[in-house]
Amino acid sequence: MNLNYRTKNKKINIPKFNLKDLIIFLIPLIIFLFYLYIYNPGILTYDSFNQLHQIATGNFNNWQPFFHTFIEMVCIKIYASPVTIGVVQILSFSIIWTLICKYNRNDDLETKKYFFMQVILTFTISLIPINALYSITLWKDVLFSYLVLLLCLLIQVMLDRNAELDIGFVIIMSLIMACIAQLRFNGIYNILMLLIILCIFLYKNNKPQKMYIIIPVLTIIFIMVISSLSVVYEVEDTHKDGVFAKVMHMLADYDLNLDLSKNDRDMIHKVISKKQIKEKYNIYYTDPIRDSSNRSAYDNNRSEYIKMAIKYSIQHPKHFIKYMLGSSAMVWDITRDEDWIGKQYYINEDGANLQNSKEHFYSKKNETPTASYEEVFEVNKGTEKYDIINSFAYLTKENRILDTLFNSPALYMYLAFILMVGIYLITKSKNIFLIYLPNLLNILTVAISTPIQDNRYLYANLLVFYLLVIIFINVLSKRES
Repeated sequence: MNLNYRTKNKKINIPKFNLKDLIIFLIPLIIFLFYLYIYNPGILTYDSFNQLHQIATGNFNNWQPFFHTFIEMVCIKIYASPVTIGVVQILSFSIIWTLICKYNRNDDLETKKYFFMQVILTFTISLIPINALYSITLWKDVLFSYLVLLLCLLIQVMLDRNAELDIGFVIIMSLIMACIAQLRFNGIYNILMLLIILCIFLYKNNKPQKMYIIIPVLTIIFIMVISSLSVVYEVEDTHKDGVFAKVMHMLADYDLNLDLSKNDRDMIHKVISKKQIKEKYNIYYTDPIRDSSNRSAYDNNRSEYIKMAIKYSIQHPKHFIKYMLGSSAMVWDITRDEDWIGKQYYINEDGANLQNSKEHFYSKKNETPTASYEEVFEVNKGTEKYDIINSFAYLTKENRILDTLFNSPALYMYLAFILMVGIYLITKSKNIFLIYLPNLLNILTVAISTPIQDNRYLYANLLVFYLLVIIFINVLSKRES
């Protein structure tokens, strides 16, 4: 039994845009635009000003993935304000969500109550502050998460078509995967693993069409084209080495907690001193250890440090598991601990703290703003309407019950697993587990590499769960019809 009731031979005919689609589209669009109006010109953090300054000066680096900086630059050229970026993100989510609801709804059948369920879910999603706030936050992770959601939908379509794909669909799917690979540093690993699995699936299910060759080739071509932007714009390489950060953080933990040989301890202390390890180590935060480590000393014996980390992880498996669970606590723990370093979203009791983020960036970099959109200020801060909306958003972040209910990536991961099992028991289709695969791979790479317990790294957990709820509503509709 397929997850979509329109499957007929090789094609799925989707009706044209209609009033129901317009209703679904307008709900998040209006609510998110209202948040953008309240928080005008959007929620900007240290990272945001870093990218805006690169755009203003024309001196680019890959401290943040340049592809995302390039997208922001295109938005800024349309209208010289961060507001434009927020509008593009809002439109992206609204369009993707409308496509999800439309694909998982049959307007030819009498399913008014199931459309009503889609509307209620859409309202609920739009009113949850994290979704509205992320839609107006200038982060690479937001667009990345939206595209992961879209990719899960495309895999659903691929499965419903029994792997019989036309070239237009393949081009779109390959382009989305290429964008995901270039929007975040862990994206390339997610997509490479996904391509391997998809190729095996396509080879087994549709060998004659040779899509198991075409899709990876197209995806790699698109990745190379996007990567070439860095050459065109002469992007300086300042990217933080994730392997270096993780290995040194792991060895710092082992130095503090395990019985290491004297030679190994001495080797670790050549990169970072014993005193610095004691002062800087925090299991939830890798940056202080990374920033205190001697990178050149590490590079001279890179393979030896990696081997050392692997060796002690194998020798002490219980501690290794404890370390991995602790260093990526947000992945596994449903409730946020007060000791975690990192946030759900970047507002406080007073508001979005745009001014503090701006001053922090420019004072740390010894720079001054070079364009009008870098000198932005919060237009509505201090007004009654701003305080009402911000108080509501702040409450859902600070109240432990509401935070867990609305924001917890781990909770939505576990709920997704439960819901997938439920859908499988009803449909007897294993396809549902493949649909979740892009997000599962993101969870795994984040669990290995997360530098801080920021919800944004696993925001896709929430979005893909919403998709599964829509699919579940679709399944209920199919049973009734």
